[in-house]
Amino acid sequence: MSPSLPTTAARRPLVWMPYLLGAGLVASLVFVFFVAPTELKMGEVQRIFYFHVASATAALVGFIGCALASLAYLVLRMMRGYEVLARVADRLAVSFGEVGVLFGLIVLITGPLWAKPAWNTFWTWEPRLVLMLLTVFLFVGYLVLRGYAKTDDLGKRLAAGIAVIGGPAVYLIHVAVEMWGGNHPQVMTGQGGGLEPGPMRTTFALSLASLCLFAGYLVWQRYQHHRLVEQVDDAYLTLSDLEEQP
Repeated sequence: MSPSLPTTAARRPLVWMPYLLGAGLVASLVFVFFVAPTELKMGEVQRIFYFHVASATAALVGFIGCALASLAYLVLRMMRGYEVLARVADRLAVSFGEVGVLFGLIVLITGPLWAKPAWNTFWTWEPRLVLMLLTVFLFVGYLVLRGYAKTDDLGKRLAAGIAVIGGPAVYLIHVAVEMWGGNHPQVMTGQGGGLEPGPMRTTFALSLASLCLFAGYLVWQRYQHHRLVEQVDDAYLTLSDLEEQP
């Protein structure tokens, strides 16, 4: 029997989510530019912090999700009767990887924009920045290899292996400053001045929640896309087999 395509109702759950996301993102912009006070040392440029750190969080969660889903795929594909779950894990890995790379690129753009007035240079080769750059490149490589592999089992396994290797890199990014030093500010720990109680912390919490929720919604959308593509491919192969029958 050929696989059935998803119904309209199945394709359109959470139709209210874009409205919630839109309201959250607009509220974040209002808080960032009109509610949060100007930071005394860095001035207006500090407002990039709210987007930069929230995007970094979304990127690292995406990378971790990709690594864990890839590991699950490698395990499930070897277990009899778990083929469907293995395909689910593979689709999740690709979706997490795509969103992680997207927000990773946002981090690599907003970081230099913040660094120029703060450090008088767009880029310094400090451990955290270098690790973030290499991790983004690693998951870009994963996406390229996974896209090239398509249904090839060996290619999918190699891509999953690359994603699993990227998992520990996320931890190294998190602890890079503590382990190897660098100029990167530690705003969240208070070593870089910290966030003042009140509007600053409220603005950061709202920005973080809005962007992470947006990232989760993008993962869900990309998963639905990959699932639909697989169903169309399966239906096409089934139709081709039926046409070849006498």
